[in-house]
Amino acid sequence: MNTIFVSVRPEETRMGTVEDDQLRDYAVERNSADNLVGNVYRARVCNVVPGIQAAFVDLNTGKNGFLTLKKGETLSEGQMLLVQVVKDARGSKGPAVTRDITLPGRYVVLEPYGSRVSLSRKISCKTKRKELRDWARELLPDHMGLVLRTAAAHAEEDEIRADLEQLLRNWDVLVRRSKVGRGPQLLYRELDLAIRLVRDYVTDRVERIIVDEEKTCRRLQEMLRDMGLPGIQVKLYRGKEDLFTFYRLDEDIESLSDRVVWLPGGGYLVIDCTEAMTVIDVNSGKFSTGADRDATSMATNREAAREIARQLRLRDIGGIIVADFIDMDREEEQEEILQILKKEFASDKMKPKVIDLTQLNLVEMTRMKARKNLAGILYTTCPLCGGSGRVESPETVYVEIRRRLRSTFLQGKMSHALLLTVHPLVYSWLRQQGLRDMEQEFHCSLKLASDPSLEVGVFTLLTADPEGTGREGERQ
Repeated sequence: MNTIFVSVRPEETRMGTVEDDQLRDYAVERNSADNLVGNVYRARVCNVVPGIQAAFVDLNTGKNGFLTLKKGETLSEGQMLLVQVVKDARGSKGPAVTRDITLPGRYVVLEPYGSRVSLSRKISCKTKRKELRDWARELLPDHMGLVLRTAAAHAEEDEIRADLEQLLRNWDVLVRRSKVGRGPQLLYRELDLAIRLVRDYVTDRVERIIVDEEKTCRRLQEMLRDMGLPGIQVKLYRGKEDLFTFYRLDEDIESLSDRVVWLPGGGYLVIDCTEAMTVIDVNSGKFSTGADRDATSMATNREAAREIARQLRLRDIGGIIVADFIDMDREEEQEEILQILKKEFASDKMKPKVIDLTQLNLVEMTRMKARKNLAGILYTTCPLCGGSGRVESPETVYVEIRRRLRSTFLQGKMSHALLLTVHPLVYSWLRQQGLRDMEQEFHCSLKLASDPSLEVGVFTLLTADPEGTGREGERQ
């Protein structure tokens, strides 16, 4: 039974989809966050940069939007134009915007500035594709474009027509708003996560939606009824336990922050996300030797290909992805892995692409990136390591303490009775092997103290009074 779970709380909304008893999608939207993707703005051109064929536009959101210009397109500073956010702001970068506005519905995506009718690649029947394209061309106003979504293949003409007419009304309202007032302004806001899931995730395979908030439950029931999908059960969860915990999905969700992902056969993936790309290493673990070695490696690669597709989707990892598979010498093995990836990617709404497999068995892939990925929502840069994932080792701190003591004593600036305060990790290390060596070298008495509020690489050296407390000294 394919199920969608929705948890709505004042601070956040969470959504998960379960297919064939396996978690396939997971999304979190914090109510305090500025989620701009899909919003349409009247924007003012602030700066045109011909060298990179781009312009910066004021959206009145705090950070200017970045607009890539088409070949031959010219803009002038102060010019007003309609833009849509396609990628949220990240770090010091503002949101990415486009002038190619799209308004998505359940069955169609309206392209007000488009000029052609396109169909989802998942509508594979040639007869159905021609039928839908011809019908849509008659329905669509001149000088507009349209994309027929996968759901349109199984919808009645009246349902598709109603969906398109609603989008045309939305566009008309948006255009009229754009002519009122002056300056940058929000003209159209994308739907919240709980409602977007019906538009983007409900398919003919979904049998039920379980929601833990009554108002959202009623809204979803109304939407499904209006869309002609009364067969999908919308159930209100009233339990006291967290929705995802009750349905035993919390362990899967918690593992999405793990760097190491174990495979059923004993192999594992190591996932590292950097600013430039995501790198995934495939390891066979304790794989067998001898004649079974190649077979085991290939079995691990198959499991890894399926799990890589699943993890990219669950963690919403976008951009450039490189996977280092276990060596495959035969072309048929390499082709099999590529085909597995392509098959698993087919159901991913962010349209991953397999680019190539290099001679080093590195598979190059890309995946669309719009909103913050899961890690970007749940975590922030570590204040201790600055995002590197590393802090000084206790021995490194010990060496720095000795260096500082040596310099200070040579200059005659330090008392021979000192209070050294360090992080607990460094404290334990020094108690075992470093403290006595320093006292012998510098002919001093070192009283050691532990302070968990210190960063690992920070220590203080103070002159100790007779009671063992510190007076003014140095902090490193």
